Amino acid sequence: MKTKFSILIALVAVCSYSGVFGQMTILSGPEQGAYYEFVNDINYVLEDGNREPFVNQSTSGAAYNFEQLVDPNSPYKVALVQLDYLYFMQGFDVQNNTEKTKGIKVLMPLANEELHFVVKKSSGLNSLQDLDSSSVVAIGTKNQGTYTTATFVKVRSGIYWSSRNTHFDEALKDLYLDRIDAFVFVGSAPIGKLNVDPRGLREPLTLLELTDFNGWADDYDNDTIYMKDYKWLEKDIPTFGVKTVIVVNESKLTNSDREVLQKMKTGLKNKYDKLVKDGHPKWKEVKFDSWDKADWPIIRL
Repeated sequence: MKTKFSILIALVAVCSYSGVFGQMTILSGPEQGAYYEFVNDINYVLEDGNREPFVNQSTSGAAYNFEQLVDPNSPYKVALVQLDYLYFMQGFDVQNNTEKTKGIKVLMPLANEELHFVVKKSSGLNSLQDLDSSSVVAIGTKNQGTYTTATFVKVRSGIYWSSRNTHFDEALKDLYLDRIDAFVFVGSAPIGKLNVDPRGLREPLTLLELTDFNGWADDYDNDTIYMKDYKWLEKDIPTFGVKTVIVVNESKLTNSDREVLQKMKTGLKNKYDKLVKDGHPKWKEVKFDSWDKADWPIIRL
């Protein structure tokens, strides 16, 4: 009888906890990327000792996340994406008379993701302008927001390098095998997979300096990747950034979902000091109440 009673108490505790957060799934990104770490941090500061409040679903990237959100047959309702990808898809809707972005609303902004153009230090490449039609650049796969951002940069800057659709997980190996001259990754610095001890690298790495020309960076924020962000970086690198946002498909949300999301936002605000102290370094840049309606429609919970 005592055992049955203990089981009953445990079930009540689990159900109560599930009633608060409901084990909603958040689509994040690759396990060694910042998106995944952000959701881990959310779980870390909001968990109450029973189980993590959200399922941190690793994915191939922002583009995949978006497609899952807008697919009416997909159960996913919440995801992290890059803001420029939302604008790209908004343009797609206009050109193709579709409504993919219609129900997509921002739940909350996170931090900027920096544009990383990674090269071997011995390559002699120093800036974006050093690339040309003979340069082979890995830009990720179509499931990644990096692919869209890199394509924007290529078209708008007028530097028509040769693009290679290589996933981030393979890019560093391909760089060392001289299959590519550079690879692009858009992510909040420091990116765990890139922050390796230089003594473990075959050759030293560096980043291309990015400056605006031909107006290619008009829609991006001035940013910097700092020497302290990566153990192998020897100086601060000027670059540009794009905002990471947590978005929802409002048309999929139940009233219960809205309660869960409101509790999450309130909880993160209350635990902000803990996020900054123990979470990804970019949490210190997050401003919960500074979102401009003009950036993208925000959900009202």
